[in-house]
Amino acid sequence: MDTPKVTAIITTHNRKSLVGRAIESVLNQSYENIECIVVDDASSDGTEEVCRKYPIKYIYISQVESKGGNYARNVGIKEAQGKYVAFLDDDDYWLKEKISRQVALIEEKKCELVYSGACPEIVKEGNCEVRFDKYSPDFYKQGDMSRKILYGICCLNITILANRQALLDVGLFDENVRFWQEYELTIRLAQRMPFYFIPEPLAVFRVDINDKGRLTNKYFEWIKSVNYIYDKHAGLYKRLNFIERQRVKLAFVSDGMNRAKASKLMSEYYKYKLQLNTLFIPIRIYARIVRLLDV
Repeated sequence: MDTPKVTAIITTHNRKSLVGRAIESVLNQSYENIECIVVDDASSDGTEEVCRKYPIKYIYISQVESKGGNYARNVGIKEAQGKYVAFLDDDDYWLKEKISRQVALIEEKKCELVYSGACPEIVKEGNCEVRFDKYSPDFYKQGDMSRKILYGICCLNITILANRQALLDVGLFDENVRFWQEYELTIRLAQRMPFYFIPEPLAVFRVDINDKGRLTNKYFEWIKSVNYIYDKHAGLYKRLNFIERQRVKLAFVSDGMNRAKASKLMSEYYKYKLQLNTLFIPIRIYARIVRLLDV
C-alpha cells in the first residue's frame, strides 16, 4: 500500500550552526515518503551554504520580501507536494519515529491534525541537556477541541502534523501573528474536526534565554500578538462560561509571567504572579463543587 507523502517545512534565519541538525533529523526519519523544504528568511550568515549540502528543496526569501516566520511557513506550505505537512524550527529537531507514528494516527483517525509531545533541550553555560523528564502528557487536550483550544496552547509548531488542504482551507498561518502562532492556527482548525495526539515526546525544542534572536524573549511584541488573537476570535471567547474564561486568563497570565521573568521585567513578573494566585481561587472553588456533586 502506498504511503502518503509528508512535507517537512523548516524555517530558518541566521542559524547556520544549528540548521544542519534540524535537516538531518528530517532526513533520518524512519518514514521514507518525506520531502524536506527549507525556507530561509533572509539569512546572511552562510546558512544557504549549509543547506545546499543536503538533498532538500531550498527557498530563499530576500530581505526585501521578508515578512516573518508565518510568511515563511506559508511559502513552504504552498510549495509542498505532500498530503500532510509538518513544521520544524532551525534550532529544534525531531526524534526518528515522529512522522511514522503521526501518519499512522492521522490515517487511523481520518482527522486533519495530530500532534506529539515535546521536551526541552536546556542550554546553560555552554552545556546542553535534553530533559525528557520534563514532559507530562495532558490527555484533556484531544478530541473535540473547539472550546478547549481557547484555554491555551495545546501543541507546539514542531509537534504538528496537519492535512495540507485543511491548512489551505482555513487560510494558512496568520501572517500578522508573531507569537502564539500555533495557538491561533489551531483555534481555526479545531472548529472543523477533533485533534488527536501521541502522548510521548517526539520532538526536542531548544531553550536558551540568552539567545537574543529568539522571539520568545520579546515581551512587548508578545503582548501585541496576544491582544490581536483575542480580538480576532472575540466571538468564540464570548461563548465561554465564567470558569472557561478564567482558564483563558490563566493561560495568558502563566505565559506572561514566564516571559516577563525571561526579559528581566520583574515588576511585570510580580504583577502576573499576583494575578495567577487570584485566578486559582474561582477555579479551585469550581473544582471542589464539581467533586461534591459527583459524590
